[in-house]
Amino acid sequence: MEADVFHSLMNLTQGVAPLADLFRADPSRAQWLTIDACGIHADFSRQRISKPLRDALIHSAEVMDVQGSMKKMANGDVLNITEQRSVGHMALRSSAASSSFAKQALGQLVRAQKLADDIRSGADCGSTKQQFATVINIGIGGSDLGPAMVVKALRAFGSGPEVRFVSNVDAADLDDALRGANPESTLFVISSKTFTTLETMHNAERAREWISASVPNWSQHFVAATAHAEAALKWGIQKNRCLEFFDWVGGRFSVSSVIGFPVMCAIGSGQFAEFLEGMADMDQHVVSAPPNVNLPLMHAVIWWMNSALHGFPTVAVIPYSHDLSRLPAFLQQLVMESNGKSVGVDGRSVLGGTSPVVWGEAGTNGQHAFFQMLHQGTQVVPVEFVTAAASLGTDNEAHDLLFANLIAQSEALAIGRAHAEPHKSFEGNRPSSVIVVDDLNPRRLGSLIAMYEHSTAIQGWLMGINSFDQWGVELGKELAIDTASAIAAGSHRDEQTMTHPLLNWYIKFRKNLSRN
Repeated sequence: MEADVFHSLMNLTQGVAPLADLFRADPSRAQWLTIDACGIHADFSRQRISKPLRDALIHSAEVMDVQGSMKKMANGDVLNITEQRSVGHMALRSSAASSSFAKQALGQLVRAQKLADDIRSGADCGSTKQQFATVINIGIGGSDLGPAMVVKALRAFGSGPEVRFVSNVDAADLDDALRGANPESTLFVISSKTFTTLETMHNAERAREWISASVPNWSQHFVAATAHAEAALKWGIQKNRCLEFFDWVGGRFSVSSVIGFPVMCAIGSGQFAEFLEGMADMDQHVVSAPPNVNLPLMHAVIWWMNSALHGFPTVAVIPYSHDLSRLPAFLQQLVMESNGKSVGVDGRSVLGGTSPVVWGEAGTNGQHAFFQMLHQGTQVVPVEFVTAAASLGTDNEAHDLLFANLIAQSEALAIGRAHAEPHKSFEGNRPSSVIVVDDLNPRRLGSLIAMYEHSTAIQGWLMGINSFDQWGVELGKELAIDTASAIAAGSHRDEQTMTHPLLNWYIKFRKNLSRN
């Protein structure tokens, strides 16, 4: 974004009145700051935004040709310029094979759905002819966070085998997932874009050893979801169990690809198709809706406003829903891995803040943990409340109480309370948004996830960065491989000057432990 446009927006931001004054001056404020789209009701009226600022933000998005970039993404154009890759995840949920990307995606989706349905029905029972009762997904990052979040969010629609997730290379994670599982009725899904990820492949080797000790043909108990089929086949995955996605799909945007195979096992191919339809609904909305009622666009400009203009370094995502409790973890990767950059596409330093730190916990649990800081702390933290209007449990009264708490917290953050005793005063003027799906079913969850995907991309375009690479992850991976080699060899290399005292201490500790 050009400096003069940025500074103009900064001036408008600094002139925004407190929230209480904004509501007094304009009782109809909620009308022009609420958007209903794809079964989602989004109320942004308690954000620190005036009508002139909203209009200026929308105009800035037009100047940056956000809609043009969105249409390019829908077409699968090369938008990941640092890796010269197309960005084609929207093709994964296209209802028609209208492009080469969509044809590739549809072919793999049909294979994955057929395999998942066979596993659910017992038509595919592995080498022991005992129906699979447990599916364990081994992956990390986008190969774990998306599917794990969706399986939990749609637990009410679960009708297949129990689906568990392993991501951490800490042995305790896989140990816990194997507890109570029967090798003869357990299926492993190795989810890895490259099929080389250190943590994933170590856990995969352990899983193979565990299966091989008990069943005659271990490969019939494994499925791969990967963009590198050759590596998976070489590892030993059977060809008919190797599901492919493509290098034009970023890991954090991949839940609608065959990375969603564990979700298909949990809820069935029909419900997964509904999930994809919900994503397609939001895809259509974002490319066709006018800016002032375009939900992902408005969501994006508000998040960008809070980060870059107001200078708020974090955002708390609080799902008032037990089933959406993994949403903050999913958004941590989606937003921070995408937009945690300081260099623009032009190679220059970015003007203003980029990704906020995303964190959160399910409400009402968070109210009794960190809401004290949200209401009275020295930092202003924008809050995003996310919930469902329809009850997700068996107690409608409890759901009403849950929703009442959400409304009360949003109001308390905005208006505060004056009190003669300073420690009982609430400053107020603390921004929040409320995002409500009418019902937490597969279609609505698909729309919600696609909203966040598109918002993340739009924020990146506003920042002038490439949201689709993740070079900041690579250095740590490289050093981890070098360090693991040093531990295995029992000595550090001379160039490990900053960490060799810690490395030497750990090597000595491990040697002493083995002697005992």
